[in-house]
Amino acid sequence: MERLKIQAKKREKVGKEYTKKIRRQGLVPGIIYKKGYTQPLELKESELIHILHQAHSENVVVEIEISDNGNKEVKTAIIKDVVHDPLKGKITHIDFQEVSLEEVVRVKVPIEIRGEPVGVKVDGGLLEHLLWELEVECKAGEIPEKVVVDVSNLKIGEAITVSDLNLPSGVKPVDSPDQVIVHVLAPKVEVVEEVAVEEEVTAEPEVIREKKEEKESESEEGQ
Repeated sequence: MERLKIQAKKREKVGKEYTKKIRRQGLVPGIIYKKGYTQPLELKESELIHILHQAHSENVVVEIEISDNGNKEVKTAIIKDVVHDPLKGKITHIDFQEVSLEEVVRVKVPIEIRGEPVGVKVDGGLLEHLLWELEVECKAGEIPEKVVVDVSNLKIGEAITVSDLNLPSGVKPVDSPDQVIVHVLAPKVEVVEEVAVEEEVTAEPEVIREKKEEKESESEEGQ
């Protein structure tokens, strides 16, 4: 697991007005917490964007250098939550969980699919990707950046489940062993149904038929 570094400053004030003020200055409010402890922070948005672009996922171990009135302290943490403005896309808040590298944590790791299944390439099947993140337990210093799944040998009707994964030593999946990650479906066959066209037989309306019979009768009498 990669370990990145970032600088932060202890946030002396809280509340909506103060957070609005620092956001206008290009700063992002955040917190670092552990059991029984929470510290408000403010960080440069440009540095946060750089960190997140370097990371393969938000589950990255970060060394945070926290400044507090001239004093500096380094804490190791993992990013737990990043909040974005839904309209502008800007980072509006970030949460860090302080950890020791030997501490066992539970995180979600992205799943990356590699290869083209033989059932798709040769037989025209369809690859369906069902599980995009794998929840695991491991030491904070051993969180994998991603889980790579090779689907090259999958045939139609075959699947890869959580139990099939070859995870690094010390990384334990939390998801059910039977959870399907990907499978190959048979190609869809279009069935064209022949619709029988029935000839519609339209009976003469009763009134019209009666009038017709009357005219025929009158014609015969006049002859």
